[in-house]
Amino acid sequence: MIRVVGLNPVIDRTYYIDDFAVGTKFYEIAPRTDVGGKGVNVARVLSLMGEPCVLYGFVGGGNGRLVEEEMGACHVRFRAFPTRGETRTTINIIDNRNRKETEVTEPGVLVGEKEQKHFLSVLKEDLEAGDFVICSGIPMRGMSREIYRMVSRICQEKNCKCALDATGIYLEKSFPGQYYFSKPNFSELTGLFGMEEQSTQENLIKHGRAMQKMGVENLLISMGGDGGLFMDPTQMFQIRIPKVKVISTIGCGDSSVAGFCLGTERGMGKEDCVKLAMACGSCNALFQKVGYVEPDMVWDLFDKVQIQEILQTS
Repeated sequence: MIRVVGLNPVIDRTYYIDDFAVGTKFYEIAPRTDVGGKGVNVARVLSLMGEPCVLYGFVGGGNGRLVEEEMGACHVRFRAFPTRGETRTTINIIDNRNRKETEVTEPGVLVGEKEQKHFLSVLKEDLEAGDFVICSGIPMRGMSREIYRMVSRICQEKNCKCALDATGIYLEKSFPGQYYFSKPNFSELTGLFGMEEQSTQENLIKHGRAMQKMGVENLLISMGGDGGLFMDPTQMFQIRIPKVKVISTIGCGDSSVAGFCLGTERGMGKEDCVKLAMACGSCNALFQKVGYVEPDMVWDLFDKVQIQEILQTS
């Protein structure tokens, strides 16, 4: 069973306003409302691909009910942890004419140590040997920055795989930990080591190997439209993805995480897991809805992903 730790869902309200300008009034602009958050996106893609999964998240108020309804509609089993406050909202203003985006993100509900302990105890009780746990996105405000390290420890105790998809301080504080898979982009990777360098293959390999030594077995470094670089303890691959008409890149990374973990859960080989990851990410880019794929399109893209082994010199 794949279990997604996506503790902090969000309601995305997107306004499409060409020539948006600060200090200007815009009338009768209806927003597009979507249920989001990295964990929600991962769980939705898994379900759309036909894979049963469980999502763990904190929700409250009317927005929280929207999250629960969306997960029910997607046939995702939702382990909801109620909060007294409202599930957070993100406001996006898209100016397509000028290719600009403005985003305002709410901080979300504050939870305490009691709520954190309850979540961890529920997760530990639910886990069975062989399960795959995906740590996805930012945790709830007030939770320990080391929450994913705690999840990793529980996974080790219960003989489960653990994947890590975090950024910033939450990525940094996830170590030392043991993770079967992680998918940073180059910015997240270099930020982990406090460096700013050019995105050359040499630097990708250098920092990728350093992250592996910290406790990541399989690493997929995202390079956007240029594909990516995959490395496990014994091999490396350069990945090229098919050119597609991109509608939105939001959620592509989450979709890729879902794809790799799905392939692993189904017993696919490493190369095919990588191809499925990139195919899911590419498919998500074809739609306005975030964390959305169509299986037939995914498998068509799967056949078009190219992988070339990189011979190691040392």
